[in-house]
Amino acid sequence: MKKVLTTGFAMFAMLFGAGNVVFPLILGRDSGHQLFFGLFGFCITAVIVPLLGLFAIMLNHGDYKCLLAPLGKIPTFLIIATCMILLGPLALTPRCVTISYAAVKSYLPAVPIWAFSGGCALLIFVCTVKNSLIIDLLGKFLGPLKITLLFTIIAKGIFAPAAMMPVTLTKMEGFRLGLFSGYGTCDLLAIIFLSSLILSRLKQGLHPEQQQDARSIIRLGLQASLIGGVLLSLVYAGFCVASGFHGAQLAFVERADIFSSLTVLILGEAGGCLANVTVAIACLTTAIALTAMFAMYLHKDLSAGRLSYITSLVITVVITAAMASLGFSGIMTFVAPIVEVLYPILIVYIIGNLLWKWWKFKTHRPVSLTITPETSDWES
Repeated sequence: MKKVLTTGFAMFAMLFGAGNVVFPLILGRDSGHQLFFGLFGFCITAVIVPLLGLFAIMLNHGDYKCLLAPLGKIPTFLIIATCMILLGPLALTPRCVTISYAAVKSYLPAVPIWAFSGGCALLIFVCTVKNSLIIDLLGKFLGPLKITLLFTIIAKGIFAPAAMMPVTLTKMEGFRLGLFSGYGTCDLLAIIFLSSLILSRLKQGLHPEQQQDARSIIRLGLQASLIGGVLLSLVYAGFCVASGFHGAQLAFVERADIFSSLTVLILGEAGGCLANVTVAIACLTTAIALTAMFAMYLHKDLSAGRLSYITSLVITVVITAAMASLGFSGIMTFVAPIVEVLYPILIVYIIGNLLWKWWKFKTHRPVSLTITPETSDWES
């Protein structure tokens, strides 16, 4: 049970980063009185779909390459490389840095974003040099601390509500907005490539015969997934409701600043310190895991061992710091079109893979129908 709880907290800590802070708050503000329909759609793509991805990985022996192999060598390489680049230094990791900067920039007006990004890159490097300690660091310390801080803000926001704004959205439009907003978290991409860390943590301390028992590992993984999924759902619901109650005050706030602005509304000026700590922890924990993952991919796969892990790590954090200078909106301009193509493909393929494992269902034709995405407005 201790192993399951620690892994569940670690899963939550790894997945809950910058996008998970911003997008449920934006959804709560913009969906108004249709908030609960939007939240339902959001939880489908931001909670249920990533957990299905983790389940599919476990059924494929914890190997994402084995999961994607039926697509063929070239499609598999392209999907893996694109996802890794997005999760690594060109998108999600620098997005974590920009959200942290947005939270503290009003308190540190003399610190430019490039200096802040450089400091964050150095801190991430120090935390990822020993990547074997990542899960314990996330699960035992940063995960529980982050949960405590987040639920403090949620509780204050829900129990001191204002009126929700009326909006022109229909129930279906609210659901659709939430469904596409869940894409912005990119948690499906993250869980596919972070699953090896989760599974290796579950196997630690087990007897060799237990480590080879797929059913036991899957059972432990599902229990940890349930804990992580429930924590994500509760935080998303709390953020949506708290933001919805203060929608009028947040109407013209920039997306990157919405968390810190909401915290000031809820907790007052003194609560700014709490907001800074919460955002810093949320973004740091995810950035640590993503940086270690991409550095290992660059070390083992792209460079075939020609670059050491330390060299790969240095390259990763340097590019991360450079990309963070674009700001949240600049990064999302780059991310959104790619995610709109990738997400439907991966969702359909993972569901098809699960059906194939159980009933030998063929997956390739349904996947081919998802390549042309429907235009949506979640990134605007």
